[in-house]
Amino acid sequence: MDSYSQLNHLTPKELKGKIKVDFAGERGMDVGGLTRDFFIELSKEMFNPNYSLFTKSANGSTYMPNQKSYVHPDHIRFFKFIGRVIGKALFEGCLLECYFVKSIYKMLIG
Repeated sequence: MDSYSQLNHLTPKELKGKIKVDFAGERGMDVGGLTRDFFIELSKEMFNPNYSLFTKSANGSTYMPNQKSYVHPDHIRFFKFIGRVIGKALFEGCLLECYFVKSIYKMLIG
């Protein structure tokens, strides 16, 4: 939720700039490692069942949007935020632990 509140208000131009990552209660300088860890942890959190955004596919190893995501009142904003996070990670050259169904990737590339 901290990441959501910090990044969600940024304009596309601001998102193209460098972000500074600080983990609460941890010391360290961000020379790439903290940013990489940030994106990995954030991508894992996207699949948190408490948000009801994604559900496992039939094969159990990939995720697809949850048909009942509407139970979370801000689900549309969270999906938009997730799209922005994916775009920012790609822009930064960071890997994410996102394992979506093939149709999601097809939609992303048009």
